[in-house]
Amino acid sequence: MLTATLSKAGLGLVALVAVGGIENLPALATRIPAKTALTHLAAADHTAPVLATRTDPVFVNTAARSVEKPPNVIETPFTKKSCDRSASEADLVVPGDRLTLRVFARAVNSAERFERRDLSGTFTVDAAGEIAVPGIGRLPVAGQGPACLEGPVSTALEAEMNISATVTVSFDARPPVLIQGTVISPGSYEFTPNLSVRALLAKAGAGGGTADTALYRALDARSRELRTLRAGLMLRHARLTAQRAGVQDLSLPSDRIKSLNTQLGRDRVQGETAVLQAALAETALRKARDVALRTDLESTLEIAKTRRNLVRSRYEQLSRQRDQLETDIGADCRGRCGTSRRYDELRFDNLNGRLGDLDLTVEDAESRVIEARHALDRHDRDVAFSYAQADSKLALSVAETLAERNALDAEIVSVEAQIMDLGGSADSTIRVERRRGSQIQTLEVHKDFPLLPGDLVIIGPPDDTILVSAEDH
Repeated sequence: MLTATLSKAGLGLVALVAVGGIENLPALATRIPAKTALTHLAAADHTAPVLATRTDPVFVNTAARSVEKPPNVIETPFTKKSCDRSASEADLVVPGDRLTLRVFARAVNSAERFERRDLSGTFTVDAAGEIAVPGIGRLPVAGQGPACLEGPVSTALEAEMNISATVTVSFDARPPVLIQGTVISPGSYEFTPNLSVRALLAKAGAGGGTADTALYRALDARSRELRTLRAGLMLRHARLTAQRAGVQDLSLPSDRIKSLNTQLGRDRVQGETAVLQAALAETALRKARDVALRTDLESTLEIAKTRRNLVRSRYEQLSRQRDQLETDIGADCRGRCGTSRRYDELRFDNLNGRLGDLDLTVEDAESRVIEARHALDRHDRDVAFSYAQADSKLALSVAETLAERNALDAEIVSVEAQIMDLGGSADSTIRVERRRGSQIQTLEVHKDFPLLPGDLVIIGPPDDTILVSAEDH
């Protein structure tokens, strides 16, 4: 009999829990009717059992209150905070975030609310920017603030499960920020609101204080000095290379010119360009002078050749006259000598004398041609040797510049190694790799740049590629 009594009491307790929830059990216990009839009715989807109403007047009023539509979620005190769509990018959901959803439903027969632990939970945002919520399915959440998700989740619960509930969404965990490169402690660090590169560097042991401040400052100043000297050598190398090529400007990309202007000053760069143009102008003047001198030598050679040709032509003409006169004298005399023969012999002797003089003149003209030709050849050799010597001097200057740059590089590495040993870092390049959907965006940033969850910060030495030297030249 005791067992039957306990069974009936247990059945009544189950009915009370089903009607009003376990939270309202104390209130319902005071008005349990004498008889409780349980009937399962088919729900709209023919799958879930529902509790039928009873004929007791008190129960009817309670059931009527339970089926009243609760206040709209937006009107409840829990959702007074509106969705701020102008929130900063760091407050938006990204893949890898862990979101905590808490669902608070209203009790059937009272205004009290209780948490639906079967619907609440912590959800991870996948690579597609979605979370899987029980009873709802997959919801796209990436790019929205947590406050902006509460309304859609509540609406989805009412539409899919006919549950009017208040939903709160908050971050449980965020993807860490990674740092690598020339820092003491590379790795991952927890993302905190308003995290900047400077704060991350302080955590990773870069750019912070040092045990020996005076030594750190001295080494940092030496590093800056060496890099300034190196920039000067790179500028000189560009000027010498352009001078060898005969180019009027330094022929450097705009980013290198900008870097050199920053490190050395615009006046230094413009001064080096002026030196280049002056050297090229001097070379052009020298070439013009050499060309003019060669033109004079060529003119002298042509005059000597013309004179020699004239003298040779005159010599050949007189030689033909003499030969003809000699032939005529031999034919007219025929063994008989007279007055006419003596006159022709005098002419013959005169022609011989003139030919002898012309022969000396021809030799002199030939000598002048040979001398002019030698002078022209000597000038060409001197000019070629002078140009080769000047180019060799420029090449030697380029080699010396590269050697000095290599020595500075070794010293810079040594100084910066000492700085790193002290826990600091010289001026470095800071790059941030940030995922944008399926793409990775690389940003050149400064130390006050705000970071986002999942960012990868790469700390490197100063961007020496801007001042890269041309060893292949």
